Amino acid sequence: MLKFKITKDEFAALDEAQQALYAEAGDGYQLQVDGIDDGAELKEALRKEREERAEAKRKLKEFESDAERKERERLEQRQEWEQLAKSEREQREQRDKELAELRDEVANGKRTTTAESVVAGLIDKEATGGVQRYNLLRKEAMQHIAHTPDGIKINGPDGEAWDAKRLGQYLSETYPFLVDGSKASGGGAPGSSGGGAVTKKFDQMDAGELSALRQQNPDVYQRLRDEYHNR
Repeated sequence: MLKFKITKDEFAALDEAQQALYAEAGDGYQLQVDGIDDGAELKEALRKEREERAEAKRKLKEFESDAERKERERLEQRQEWEQLAKSEREQREQRDKELAELRDEVANGKRTTTAESVVAGLIDKEATGGVQRYNLLRKEAMQHIAHTPDGIKINGPDGEAWDAKRLGQYLSETYPFLVDGSKASGGGAPGSSGGGAVTKKFDQMDAGELSALRQQNPDVYQRLRDEYHNR
């Protein structure tokens, strides 16, 4: 099929019979056909070209709009998923934290109960300075009490397994100045006679005993001093 317009190269490729049908027009050649309005033909060709170009642009815009919409939806879904995952992670961490705190609270409660059961047999809280000495000795006792998956464990300074009785003996021997004299298992307190309680009066102790008492048990030292000066 012959084209209405051809280039010079296309014209050169035609045989002589076909070349006779063309006349030179502008930079190329145009088919010489009677009854055809060259201007109308050209306008129609331009119109179709514009329509095709406009349609191509429209389809491209639709494609880009659809792609953008899908990408936006994908990002929104991803953001929602990330937000949901973050929320679930924070809730899980909060539950784990609360559970750990509850476990620690239960464990510390059991440790405190065990320590108090040991210290209660060593100190009379109603005695002079009893509450203060009780709290101090309970704190020391808890250093040797641990809560494990197998329950409460009592250990000595070197990690050896102890029971409550052995811990009480250790506390009495290590802190005789905190233990009531009648309940102590070892001596060593200034002014004592084999027990932890002070048995001498203020004016019966020498300077060394008074100095040691003041350092080890200031409450008792102050009480004896006040009794001596207020008699």
